[in-house]
Amino acid sequence: MLLRQNKIFYGWFVVIGAVLVSFGVAGGQFSFGVFLKPMTAEFGWSRGTLSLAFGTTFMISGLLRPLAGYLADRYSPKIAVLSGVAVMGTMLLFTPFIQNLAQLFVIFAIMSIGITLGTGPIMTKVISAWFYTRRGLTMGLVSGASSFGAMVLVPSTSAFLVLGDWKQGYWFLGVLLLALVLPVGYMLIRNRPGEVGMEPYGGSSEGPGSDRESAVQRQTLFGRDAGFREAVTSPLFAKLTLGYFV
Repeated sequence: MLLRQNKIFYGWFVVIGAVLVSFGVAGGQFSFGVFLKPMTAEFGWSRGTLSLAFGTTFMISGLLRPLAGYLADRYSPKIAVLSGVAVMGTMLLFTPFIQNLAQLFVIFAIMSIGITLGTGPIMTKVISAWFYTRRGLTMGLVSGASSFGAMVLVPSTSAFLVLGDWKQGYWFLGVLLLALVLPVGYMLIRNRPGEVGMEPYGGSSEGPGSDRESAVQRQTLFGRDAGFREAVTSPLFAKLTLGYFV
């Protein structure tokens, strides 16, 4: 009721939660490079071997993206996203306790699941459910948070390596995800406007951000949900896939 009285659309709070998740997960992922030198020095592994472990995380994460989209459709996107944050944060805390290369590969393989759930298609589904108009802006904010996370967390993690050691850097990232990103995301993110008694931004002639289009015009402009078979056989799907591949 307070949100309605103050005319604050709750979807903007969802965007804040999604931005924070993208910031933490992507920033933690792109911080892996700063651990290359200290870990090779301590364990005596070659840089190529350790780089392979880091690269495996990215590869598995890419392969699991379709599964993440399926889970977002079938179950709660919010639970999926926050599960990804919890998995990644926990694995980051476990990483300093590794004793051999096999343990590192296992931890990074599990961590890739968290990265997949915490970024990409699930966030897109959540934001799309909240915004019919301003989708470009809101998705741009969420995707931009990934780059901003890398810009902030990579040097922040490097500071821990300079002042302490690489283990403290991993603990910093893990605590950040579990103590800040996870609880804030839990409080702010909602799967869809109906959960708080609202309609999507621009989805009603009486709702926030509406441009008072007719129902027919909105249907033409925003489209509709499509089945899996219908989607993958559409020309638009092929164009989008080719664009991302390139």
